[in-house]
Amino acid sequence: MAISLLILLGSLTVWSASGFSEPMLERHLIRALISLSALVIMSAIPPIKYQHTAPYLYGLAIVLLLGVIIMGDSTNGSQRWLALGPIRFQPSELVKVAVPMMIAWMLVVDAGRPDLKKIVTCLLVTAIPAGLIFIQPDLDGAIFTVIYALFVLYFAGMSWKIISSFLAAIATAVPILWFFVMAAYQKKRVTQFLNPESDPLGAGYQIIQSLIAIGSGGIRGKGWTNATQGHLGFIPESHTDFIFSTYAEEWGFLGSILLIGLYLFITSRVIWLSCQCESPFSRLVSGALALSFFLYAFINVGMVSGGLPVMGSPLPFFSYGGTAMITQGVCFGIIMSLCLYKPYKKK
Repeated sequence: MAISLLILLGSLTVWSASGFSEPMLERHLIRALISLSALVIMSAIPPIKYQHTAPYLYGLAIVLLLGVIIMGDSTNGSQRWLALGPIRFQPSELVKVAVPMMIAWMLVVDAGRPDLKKIVTCLLVTAIPAGLIFIQPDLDGAIFTVIYALFVLYFAGMSWKIISSFLAAIATAVPILWFFVMAAYQKKRVTQFLNPESDPLGAGYQIIQSLIAIGSGGIRGKGWTNATQGHLGFIPESHTDFIFSTYAEEWGFLGSILLIGLYLFITSRVIWLSCQCESPFSRLVSGALALSFFLYAFINVGMVSGGLPVMGSPLPFFSYGGTAMITQGVCFGIIMSLCLYKPYKKK
């Protein structure tokens, strides 16, 4: 029910933010229908099937990522898409499912609380798809891939001493990332986040207009289809990554609280269900997918409201898009299978 409400609110906002484009709304609704269909189909598969196929799914993800490097399509300077006949998709989306399942499979095979050796092994396995995504280039996607694995390790009981050490290592590596890894446009995102007013007509334009839209919504908003910032073209990508700006302008603070509350409710509900799972594999995968879902929502709302640097993170089940929405449907179908599946028992 909560997911359906997200899709409904997202569809209304896509219609408004796209300038009332019927073709765009039709494509969005078709992809939403495919996503819900994927959810239903994946929920009918027994959990044991997911556990057995985890290594094969991981292998498929690696093969597809290699395919992107060899014959992928380029968009805006990044080679992230793979075309198989009429179907064009991002194999990195499959990693959202494959990596948590693979790490959980590894931890379940070698039962017990993850020690340093297990953690290093899991991170080495994660480094392969993360490295292939980084080559595309997609630094954000590579970082998210490592985070998926860390979520599983966290639910498996990774000690806080190791977590603290890992966070300290990340903090130490920040200067190295800045000077030797991050591209110019990525550095620009960070400087734009720290001081968007330094270039109000250039790098800081998008976030400034987003903040104006959110602020102008006030408490109750301007009303559906009355978002002037989005309609007049002040907010680029107003129907995709920055769709929350249009929504906040139309529905205001109260509408924003409703939307954020839906994401919190879905996440907490899934985590609660995962804690009830008897199978360690089901508990680890469903918990990690719940946190990944919330992470994308948190980052999207954070970046459009000026709290985080701008990243390519769509709002789950809300933003206009294809592969990302369908992937979320697959993820929640898997969650439903792992948390709610009851095997038939003969009397």
